[in-house]
Amino acid sequence: MKEKISHVETTTLNRVSTEEKKGWIEVAFIHAGVMICVPSLLIGGLLALAMPLAQALTAGCIGYGLVILFACFTSIPGSDLGLPSCVILQSCFGRSGSRYLVSLLFTISLLGWFGVNNAVCGSAFANLMANSFGIEVPISISILIWGVIMLTTAVYGISAMGKLNTLAVPALLIVCLAGCVLALRTHGTDNLNSHVETTMSLVEGITLTTGFLTMQIVTAADITRYQKGRANTIKATLWGVLPAGILMLVIGILMAKVAGEYDISQVLCNVGLPILGMIVLILAAWTTNTTNAYLAGINIVNILGLKDDKRAMVTLISGLLGTVLAMIGVMDQFEAFITWLGAAFSPMGGVMLVDYWILRKASPQKWSPRERFDWLGVIAWGAGFVLNIFVTSGLVLVQSILLSGAVYYVLCRGFRKEEDHGTIL
Repeated sequence: MKEKISHVETTTLNRVSTEEKKGWIEVAFIHAGVMICVPSLLIGGLLALAMPLAQALTAGCIGYGLVILFACFTSIPGSDLGLPSCVILQSCFGRSGSRYLVSLLFTISLLGWFGVNNAVCGSAFANLMANSFGIEVPISISILIWGVIMLTTAVYGISAMGKLNTLAVPALLIVCLAGCVLALRTHGTDNLNSHVETTMSLVEGITLTTGFLTMQIVTAADITRYQKGRANTIKATLWGVLPAGILMLVIGILMAKVAGEYDISQVLCNVGLPILGMIVLILAAWTTNTTNAYLAGINIVNILGLKDDKRAMVTLISGLLGTVLAMIGVMDQFEAFITWLGAAFSPMGGVMLVDYWILRKASPQKWSPRERFDWLGVIAWGAGFVLNIFVTSGLVLVQSILLSGAVYYVLCRGFRKEEDHGTIL
């Protein structure tokens, strides 16, 4: 009754009830909101500058195909069990491993990216107001305002995020497409087929495309725990990630080749449409950042061992902390660290996939958490993490998932009985 009165989500680490489940379209819009962001455009821009048009498109499409493949398999445990990723991973990392390794790394990265995106949005908004309308807005104030706005939907939870994305995603897609057409008319298409010196291989392009979505693959269950059944989970993942991801990739590639600028919001400003540019910038940052803050809140509850109804409070407090750090410029130095931290997430996915799909035969009834640290999962994760740090060639995402999964499987077969689902080595 409390949840219905306040409209604030209070289900955090406990199972989502059948009554709380949502349709696949709403979940798909949340996935799409994560994909429609400036980093997605940046990926297209980087590919366009490093390889011919056809090869750039091929690398991007294959990369997103791999993301969807793995995301479907990591999303289904969420809908099967009704639990978030940090709880699902208790079966292979233990409760302590989930709290002090998994959730800690998730929280640092999620809040870090919240602060980085908030700083970019706030700075760009202040610059747009000054250059286009002659209104001086201090960057720190702009960052604070937009940080609070983005936090609002994250604090209320999945329903508010669904409503935001259901309205914002179609608007973003329409404005981005219109802006792309206008930019092509303004700049022409002569540069589309211009010669580009190939400085990146197809495999490197695929790795670049998959890299920035690695954590979203592992944390997908945080959203899909509200999904009704496996079929709907696959539909939401497929139709949420693929169309929006490919569209933003194509726009980034086209704008980089035609206008020399991958960011469609900046391109719109350059062709005399600053208001549309501002709309794209703000909505793209909002739909992505509200998910970052929401997922961080779930993991902080896990770290601190709080009750489910404290998620909204810790989401607000942690988001405000990230906003303050963005205001004072700390995030400028933090971005390289959280980029490096991304190497930690794909091995977690490998361990999760083997634990749920192979050892537990994808049966919700066979899932159970372990106490303390499960060192078999930690060791297997460590093997994949080391691979990511020291091996930069090949399909890094696939390699680390396969290695960590294989190591976990061998360790479990060697040191654990098949029927052992609730004790620790």
